[in-house]
Amino acid sequence: MKTLEQILEQEKKTRTESGEFGIEACKHSIKFEHYISNKSLYLLLEEYVTKANEDKFFNNAMVLACWELINER
Repeated sequence: MKTLEQILEQEKKTRTESGEFGIEACKHSIKFEHYISNKSLYLLLEEYVTKANEDKFFNNAMVLACWELINER
């Protein structure tokens, strides 16, 4: 099981700014989910780390994007 720090380190190395699966697209998706679900960014981050460990098709850039959104606030 990967920790938050391990996922962040890996995603920083392969970071993509634009495109369908890039950081900006992830941030847009997270903001929308945050608004619709009314879940805190911290709760979403926890969910994304779990998904990153359990679902091989999950876009792990979501973890990095959520981490950055938290730190931007």
